[in-house]
Amino acid sequence: MLMARRVGLDVASTEVVSSLGRDVLLVERFDRTEIPGQRKMMVSALTMLGLDEMMGRYATYPALADLIRERFVTASDTLRELFARITFNVCIGNTDDHARNHAAFWDGETLALTPAYDICPQPRSGGEAVQSMAVGRDDENPLNPLMKLSQLTTCIAAAREYLLSASEAKSIIDQQLHIIRSEWKECADEARLTKLEAEQLWGRQILNPFALEGYE
Repeated sequence: MLMARRVGLDVASTEVVSSLGRDVLLVERFDRTEIPGQRKMMVSALTMLGLDEMMGRYATYPALADLIRERFVTASDTLRELFARITFNVCIGNTDDHARNHAAFWDGETLALTPAYDICPQPRSGGEAVQSMAVGRDDENPLNPLMKLSQLTTCIAAAREYLLSASEAKSIIDQQLHIIRSEWKECADEARLTKLEAEQLWGRQILNPFALEGYE
């Protein structure tokens, strides 16, 4: 979450504190209003796409992008933010990006993307990995596993789905790669990781070689 904020994503506010000898992650509830006890109306991507839990595997980023173009305010900026979240997930090994981990505020008329949340590098036994939702579009086979490969090249190939050119998409990715590489140690220290924990994440979840494969 700290690194996501550093690369420029809109992310829920977080803080790590100590309580009774343990580290505790605090995440600000962005669904609350300034009036105590009241909440902002929110819907998950799963709900917006008209799917239930059993059909969640059919949720895709291109389908969400279509919905953003139709019903969201500032669609182009929202699509750019969504694309940046996808590429960041790929970079840091967050493959748990299912449709309930994306949401929008609903004011009764329009939708607006909420801050990003639940961003967490996932354990992996090998190099190859896939995202929970397809990044690219395959009309003949919505479940085509090639559309879900957790690789930056998959994101570049799908850039037009998010109203981005390949060069615009690459610029977003290059900025993220630069910041992750240059600020990882400082960010790991801020998150109170031990040196061993930081080293174990680097190159496994964080910038796994599979994610970078084929990307120039």
